[in-house]
Amino acid sequence: MIQKRLAGSASPKEKAKMLFVLAQNGSTESKQLLEKIALGQSNPELQRKAVQYLGIFGGVSGGVEGGVEGGVSGGVNGPRHSGGTNQILAQVYAAATDEAVKREVIRSYMISGNREGLFQLAKNEKNENLKREAIRNLGLVGGQNELLQLYQSEPSTEVRREILQGFFLSGQSEKLVQVAENDKDMDLRRTAIRNLGLMGKTDVLHTIYAKETDRQNKEEVLNAYFISGNAKALVAIAKGEKDAELKKRAVEKLSLMNSKEGSEYLMELLNK
Repeated sequence: MIQKRLAGSASPKEKAKMLFVLAQNGSTESKQLLEKIALGQSNPELQRKAVQYLGIFGGVSGGVEGGVEGGVSGGVNGPRHSGGTNQILAQVYAAATDEAVKREVIRSYMISGNREGLFQLAKNEKNENLKREAIRNLGLVGGQNELLQLYQSEPSTEVRREILQGFFLSGQSEKLVQVAENDKDMDLRRTAIRNLGLMGKTDVLHTIYAKETDRQNKEEVLNAYFISGNAKALVAIAKGEKDAELKKRAVEKLSLMNSKEGSEYLMELLNK
């Protein structure tokens, strides 16, 4: 009944509701039809919904019967696709011309925890926006090893910055520390320091600040302390820093923080 209504003149909103019912049905026939719609390109909006539900509810291990030809009304007759949901999604991605459909496949990979699928897209996709989307989602599924491989081979600074965001999302502070201390690209080092601050890794930041010789990177550590609310560390830097400009930056940040340690230090400076 749903198959007939999907092929009819129902509104896109009604068809989306039917797809939701179809995705929850659990029968082989329902899943086959859902996969067939995901492979069809005659209705991109419905196709995106089908891809989304495949990521949430999964498909059938044998794939779908039928091809992309014929739309929904063509039934489930024709050549059989091999593989399960991830293979269907890979076919959808390869055939799609709509970037929104490709993004939906990436999100579905994330929902289903398909790190390998995301890794392949992050490694091979020529569209930088889609590549970055795959990297971001790879971080969300904890693909630390895959992200490290990408970082070591990726020539683009912008993409490498996205990989650092992936490290942040996957909670990989060790990788961020390595970049903050050793990367030749100063901008990427600052990004890593910023993310360490957002993660509250203040003990690591102390070591980085002590070793750092670049003024901007030191200021980024001060920003990271400020973001993480670590007034104690800023007070320590303000007291011990010989560079007047850096000392001033630390004091400025303390003046914006409502902290006991910071207020006491500022009063100490005023009373001198």
